[in-house]
Amino acid sequence: MAQWGVVQSCLFCGELSESRDHLFFACPYTFTVWLAVVGDLLVVDADPDWETTLGQLVELRYEKLDYILLRLVFQTAIYYIWKERNDTRHMGKPKTVDQITKLIEKTVKHRIMSTRYFENPKLLGLLQRWFRGR
Repeated sequence: MAQWGVVQSCLFCGELSESRDHLFFACPYTFTVWLAVVGDLLVVDADPDWETTLGQLVELRYEKLDYILLRLVFQTAIYYIWKERNDTRHMGKPKTVDQITKLIEKTVKHRIMSTRYFENPKLLGLLQRWFRGR
């Protein structure tokens, strides 16, 4: 949109220039969501900078179950934050941080359950690890 000369402000915090870097996770609203859903999965403190966050996901070493959960939480958070941004832009009032957080957590739990983790020795303990981080 910026390339077309259209300036859009952040619907969550009012920042004048909404960008990918701002939306994921420099915006106080989305960073609060990220902190809530990532729990204790990161081996370092969460950072609101997009590049730093990606670096933390790619470059740091994690336990296998933590890494699976971290990628799943990241993908789910990105999806729901973007969906909420679009829903708010087109339909009105945004959900609260708590509502988005619960939606992400529920989706992650359902995804874990749908993988039938209990039948795969490599995924044994995945759901327990998810709940331990809550």
